[in-house]
Amino acid sequence: MNRQQIPGQLELVFDAAPELTDDLRAELTAHVVPGWQAMGACRSTGDDTWFPDETDTTGKTNAVDRCGFCPVRRSCLAYALSSGQEYGVWGGTTELQRNVVARDLVDGAPVVDALDGATLLPEYLWRQAA
Repeated sequence: MNRQQIPGQLELVFDAAPELTDDLRAELTAHVVPGWQAMGACRSTGDDTWFPDETDTTGKTNAVDRCGFCPVRRSCLAYALSSGQEYGVWGGTTELQRNVVARDLVDGAPVVDALDGATLLPEYLWRQAA
């Protein structure tokens, strides 16, 4: 171990991103609106906002927040998952969040449910339920 081990300390270990099947990738691609990049909230940002350093939690939070009401958030996430984007914020999700969505898909979650769960804001869901 490179770090000092503290008695009782838990170490979280995450598997690498699960490999999506060709069928899952094709189904995800079907949810990508053609030309979505030109409609994204990120289209006018020419810096590294969407690719913060791995340890820059503030940068990741800011990028995810900027995706909040993007009209093509779902297409962006579907594209990132189908094309295996490993780095950056895509569709309002971080690398770890996309790995969780991919794991759900591999475990049999419907693509529509996985995309909705990752891109619909809780506030929106509450308004719809009321």
